[in-house]
Amino acid sequence: MQPLRKFFAITTLAAVGMSSVYAYAGDVSLRLTHMYRADSDAGQAAQAFADQVEARSDGRIDISVYPSSQLGDWTETHALLMQGAIDIGLQPLSTNFDRRLAIAWFPYIAPTYAEAKSAYERDGFAFNIVDGLIEEQGLRLLGVFADGMGGAGFTKEVNNPATPGEDKELRVRVWPGGTTHRTLMEELGYQVATIPWAELYTGMQTGVVDGQIGGSPEMAYSNFKDITKTWVQYNDHLELGWFVMNQQRLASLPEADQQLLVDVAQEISSQRFDEVEAADERQLEALEAEGVNVVRLSTEQLQQLATFTREQVWPDIGDELGDDMMSELRAGLALD
Repeated sequence: MQPLRKFFAITTLAAVGMSSVYAYAGDVSLRLTHMYRADSDAGQAAQAFADQVEARSDGRIDISVYPSSQLGDWTETHALLMQGAIDIGLQPLSTNFDRRLAIAWFPYIAPTYAEAKSAYERDGFAFNIVDGLIEEQGLRLLGVFADGMGGAGFTKEVNNPATPGEDKELRVRVWPGGTTHRTLMEELGYQVATIPWAELYTGMQTGVVDGQIGGSPEMAYSNFKDITKTWVQYNDHLELGWFVMNQQRLASLPEADQQLLVDVAQEISSQRFDEVEAADERQLEALEAEGVNVVRLSTEQLQQLATFTREQVWPDIGDELGDDMMSELRAGLALD
């Protein structure tokens, strides 16, 4: 996260000369919620966003940051953002109000970092799809924080992890709700179980499940490094934190302030896309230092898995998004 800090230290100095642009407006206090540890990459990005907005508004816009789900878990805060009880969030997006938001973790939309940047950066097809969906909920998408590529961690060795259909003789935890990764892991040859996040560590420790899928290398290192024997970097989805804001609250601000919030979120998003691959690699190396066998799949293997998933898995999970959105997704990827 040091490159991002350095970047914003430089832009802070440049912003001082812009303060007169905002002198006409009154003071603004906003609250930002996120689920990440304050010292994590995403937690530091949230604080950098608040600091930069304050600096570039000459202190007029004050954003109080609440890390580690202090205001509620991310499904709860999604609802609070819709209601306007919280102003800004950096978080996953709940499917409780629109199941089509499962596109945020739909498997193998983008198996490489370059493809992910193209899909999720501003005006990328996935960015635009999500922005349109949350607009219906009274939210506005300011930017996207790439937390890391997804993978799977196991308490045992994994045989032929890149070979679909072959029985792995392992039971993997997938998150409750939805079908996306349950179907994916079954097609890859795993048995699956849905248990709550709060019970996952104990479940892996006691053998209820042999592993879990759904997080980034940083998540694995922070939560499971002591019980993980094998980590497979599947690149099945890009773990994202979405910078979202209550649309009515945003519209209540002067136009220049609205643009400032968007600009800062976009700068953080762009900078992170340039850093995320190296950030993931640092976490993978940290896992290896703890004795974890890290399986890095080649670009060819990842593309083969993407092709398999799009041809064999997507038809079974397309109902999560609906026909219209599946058509948008396939058009965005030029698959038809």
